[in-house]
Amino acid sequence: MKFKWMVYAMSALLWIGCKGKKDNTYQDIVRPVKVVNVESLGAVNKLYTGIVEAEEYSNLAFKLSGPLVAMNVDEGQKVKKGQVIAAVDPLDYKLQYEANKAAYLTAKSQLERNKRLLSMQAISKQEYEIAEANYIKGKSAYETSANTLEDTKLRAPFDGFVEKKFVENYQKVSPGESIIKLVNPNKLAVSFTLPETSVDLTRTPMTVTVEFDTYKGIWFKARVKEFIDASPDGTGIPVKLSIDDPRFSRDEHNIYPGFSCKVNLKIEAGDENSYIVPMSALFKDPTTGNTSVWLYDAKTGTVNSRSVEIGQLFGSDKIMVQKGLTNEDVIVVAGANYITEGQKVKLLK
Repeated sequence: MKFKWMVYAMSALLWIGCKGKKDNTYQDIVRPVKVVNVESLGAVNKLYTGIVEAEEYSNLAFKLSGPLVAMNVDEGQKVKKGQVIAAVDPLDYKLQYEANKAAYLTAKSQLERNKRLLSMQAISKQEYEIAEANYIKGKSAYETSANTLEDTKLRAPFDGFVEKKFVENYQKVSPGESIIKLVNPNKLAVSFTLPETSVDLTRTPMTVTVEFDTYKGIWFKARVKEFIDASPDGTGIPVKLSIDDPRFSRDEHNIYPGFSCKVNLKIEAGDENSYIVPMSALFKDPTTGNTSVWLYDAKTGTVNSRSVEIGQLFGSDKIMVQKGLTNEDVIVVAGANYITEGQKVKLLK
């Protein structure tokens, strides 16, 4: 029995020794990692792709139906306010106008005659009131038909150019059917999509600038005009910018709807002790349960963990660290899940 216990004791010591040797062997493994120097977050720049849009535009349509007899513009053509864009066949509306005009003139003449007869007491007041009512009715019908006849011509409500034409000449159109899209090139906006992970940026103080592809190197100041606080199609949050830089002039800069551009959002962090780090640098310490990073010691070539406090996301792959880092720290950003406390590492270029 005593011999059996000695065998058990020796086996346990051997197992412990082998376990320690295994740990030491693991520590001796030099793991390849990628590191970066952390920098104080005075501000962070985020770049997006935008597109120029018309801030003022209109899909012009007729108020009435009929076959088109004139289409006076083409896509890309400039038009002046009041210019006739298109026209529908006015024949039926003109006939109605002429009939209503004749009835109106007759009622007007009758009212004037009855007014004289009433002054001579040749007719009753009731007869005069009937003539007056007919005159009012006839005038209303005449003016309505005159407006309807004018509505057979579609006019430009402002100076602009035709971005898109929806119908062709001789085609029958219905009330409210879009004929052309008219845009005002002097009032431009820039739209871009903000990722859902960056929704907090819509409420964060920032400086917005825009660089047009046709004017490289010139960043114009802009401001957020409007945004939808939702993601309608799941691709992100639509944001619209208004260019309010006094240097930007439509007379000097040939920018039109459909042009592409870059949008830069400069977010003011307002905290010199905050940092932006890749999400890949973070791991959960199994001992403490804290969110941590690996700090690289250049003198010893080893790594040590440090707990940090995190803040908001920046995009889909970066996050703000509010506490736990300093300007001198170098952190592991690739290979963090394959190293242990005090392990030697080899830097990847």
